[in-house]
Amino acid sequence: MRGPSFPTLPRRFKRSRGSGVRTTSESPDPLTSGSALIFALVILVVLSSLMISFLFRIHIEADLAASHRQRMKARALANAGQEKAKVMILQSLNVGNSPDEDMTEETFIQLRNLRRGMAVSGVTYELGDGTFTLHILPETGRRNVNQLSEPDWEALLEQTGVPEELHDELIANFLDWTDEDQANRLKGAEEDDPFYEDNGIPVKNAPLDTLEELLLIKGFTRAIVYGGSLREEYDMPDVQVQGIAHLLSVYGNGKVNLNAASKEVLMTISGLREEQVDSLLENRAGLDGIEGTEDDGFTRLNSALSSAGIPNDASEVLGIADRSHIRVLSIGDVGGTRAATWVVYEFLQRNLTVLAHREEEIP
Repeated sequence: MRGPSFPTLPRRFKRSRGSGVRTTSESPDPLTSGSALIFALVILVVLSSLMISFLFRIHIEADLAASHRQRMKARALANAGQEKAKVMILQSLNVGNSPDEDMTEETFIQLRNLRRGMAVSGVTYELGDGTFTLHILPETGRRNVNQLSEPDWEALLEQTGVPEELHDELIANFLDWTDEDQANRLKGAEEDDPFYEDNGIPVKNAPLDTLEELLLIKGFTRAIVYGGSLREEYDMPDVQVQGIAHLLSVYGNGKVNLNAASKEVLMTISGLREEQVDSLLENRAGLDGIEGTEDDGFTRLNSALSSAGIPNDASEVLGIADRSHIRVLSIGDVGGTRAATWVVYEFLQRNLTVLAHREEEIP
């Protein structure tokens, strides 16, 4: 008896050559073939992405390594500039009235001006595949912040654009910070002031050791010290101030070096009028009126003061040729990558002693 019959899928038969046996061959499934192709394409895309990512990472790491090498070279050049500046300062002690045989006229003028206590700025030297640029500035070309009188403070704040209504409080706060007692001045602040209590700041009651300490004193905001808007701290959105730090120092005996001070600095000296300051600067440039030449600078204080119509009693706050403290800014540059070092040296008895040092990268 025959069993039930079931439908079967259609087959194609083919005969093998040399054989009497027939074999069957099924048609390929289109769905399965398409899935395999898509899967292969996905794998190819993933592998390509991984390869691109790998190559990109290699490229980035190579760029970072090159950038690091450039920064290292720039820092090395900046440090080399410091060494060159020290050599120039020491050489200036022995410079004569004319250049040596192996000395250029430009170098002679630089050394002679350094000996006169003048600034030498923007001098560039090539070294290897980069350069360094030197700015050698007697620190006495700035005002010693610990030696300022109240009238000098007034002139300083006015010169830098600080509104007059803030002057009394800022001056009183500074004096309370630096004096030896705990007595509050009118508008001043000692350690019991909420500003110091809330911020956990002990009042120093001693002179400043660094200009950064100004930021600890009540009222001396970053804008007041380094420049900027008084929008946030004083609610004066339209007031921009220059900052006082670039005119100040914590070194020196308080006398301002006429051979090195800028007009801005000289204008902070109470009692000096602008026309007197302009006359000083004109006379300092020598007969040719050009800065950076052989006839620059003053050699006698009394003649410098009298030529500008300034009384001799101004010698209490003015001097010439003082370079007991020297600031050197050296900027290294390699292909546009720059780094800077600045050092303040004490220069006594032919010895240069580091008093302050800082390194920074320049964008």
